[in-house]
Amino acid sequence: MVMRRWIAALAMSIAVTAPLLSSIALAAEHTVVLHHMELDKIEGEMRVGDVVTFDNRSDMAHNLYITYSDGTVDNLDTQVPGVKRSLTLRVAGPTVIRCWIHPIIKSELVILDEEGDAGR
Repeated sequence: MVMRRWIAALAMSIAVTAPLLSSIALAAEHTVVLHHMELDKIEGEMRVGDVVTFDNRSDMAHNLYITYSDGTVDNLDTQVPGVKRSLTLRVAGPTVIRCWIHPIIKSELVILDEEGDAGR
């Protein structure tokens, strides 16, 4: 009787956590290198939930921020040479990456939702 309850509880736990674990497994990690006054070309697809690490390999400080299609902004704060900063992408659709300090630095990408749609 105790074994049946334990098995039922285990089955319920797996049923509840399996969808969560599958979405976690789908999240990818990307690295974008920041050189003197430009970002590396962003390759591949990025999706909501993916983690992007910006690696400042330039000889000056930068302050990158991402503006999503819904107008929200993620700010990575000041990033001195040699520092990496990461963030999790939150909104599907066209997105712009810029530097507060050096507005000439700009990159555009389209973030896909979890199903692979471009959103807005």
